[in-house]
Amino acid sequence: MNRNTVPALALLAIAALVAPSGAASKGPAAGKTVHVGVIADVTGGAGVYGTPQKNAYELANEDVKSGKIDAGGANLVFDVQDSATDPAQAVNLMQKFTTDGQTPIVLGPTLSGEAFRAFPIAKAANFPVMGTSTTAEGVTAIGPTVFRDSLAESQVIPTTVKRTHDKWHYKTAAIIYGDDNAFTKTDGDVFARELKAAGIDVVDTETFHIKDTDFQAALTRIESKHPDVIAIGALFPEATKIIQQAGKLGIKAHMMGGNGLNSPEMYSVAGPAAQGTVVGAAWFSGAIYPSNVDFVKHYTAKYGKGPDQFAAQSYAAAQIVAFLVARGATTKDEMTAGLKNVRVIQTVLGPIGFDPNRDVKSSPVILSIVKDGFAYFH
Repeated sequence: MNRNTVPALALLAIAALVAPSGAASKGPAAGKTVHVGVIADVTGGAGVYGTPQKNAYELANEDVKSGKIDAGGANLVFDVQDSATDPAQAVNLMQKFTTDGQTPIVLGPTLSGEAFRAFPIAKAANFPVMGTSTTAEGVTAIGPTVFRDSLAESQVIPTTVKRTHDKWHYKTAAIIYGDDNAFTKTDGDVFARELKAAGIDVVDTETFHIKDTDFQAALTRIESKHPDVIAIGALFPEATKIIQQAGKLGIKAHMMGGNGLNSPEMYSVAGPAAQGTVVGAAWFSGAIYPSNVDFVKHYTAKYGKGPDQFAAQSYAAAQIVAFLVARGATTKDEMTAGLKNVRVIQTVLGPIGFDPNRDVKSSPVILSIVKDGFAYFH
């Protein structure tokens, strides 16, 4: 590697506040082909998150070619591989990408539990990876080349608790969370910590396992304690059943949840019981800044329905990588150096950067589930 490359990348990144121009520039990597590895759960239980991620990278591939995403004239290709909600497959794909000799960075996998298995491989190879939906505590602590553009639950849930408490003035709460998954356990732990800090009496805590389908006994125990609020730490398959079954049991407590509830499919699957459930998020489709309006419009035109946060975070990751490539980053070392020196990049998530722990610097938004989507929680 040219010894001047990394300082040049750093200076350009530090100085930049980049907005999409709509016209591709010609950078030091012009004409080169850069393959970016993507690991996503396109199928399996997490397919509700991974399929929008795949769609976003397909859109990004088109937008690089058209110049809508500026990669400095490089032939930037996002190679999406399906890990099928299988941690072992995520590990296999990480091993493949980190050893194929042509991939300088990996985006994904979809779930935090998969990241805890796959990211140590990247650490051992001194290889840069970026999580786009891995929100559990401790993900970036795995190693110095691990980044994420997804807000951690510990960055979002405190605001969720504060905003709901300010509006609902609740005094008691119950928590139900999955205790065998890194993400859902993080939700349970962070909700417990933040509710206690807010002076809320947690009157019951219930746990479940991934792939459980019957939550009526746990919900009945919760209802017997008459909590004002139920905090849910669950992925989509379990979350929809918890909300649906709570509705059938006539439970009237307010409900709120972590990132696992952040899918526009929640209402269509869980039904009217989901309406009013509050979710902390990193992005809202209705945000009116131009880059987001354009992204939502083109994604919807291509796929027949709007993007979700998982699509937006993936498209933002593509924008971040393109930003680095446009400034000459084509190797794993150049990618790592570029990421470490990023200050602010304009993306569909808004202006973002990374803190010293390689977590994204951004602000959460608090949303409420409405019919077929979300609205700002006021």
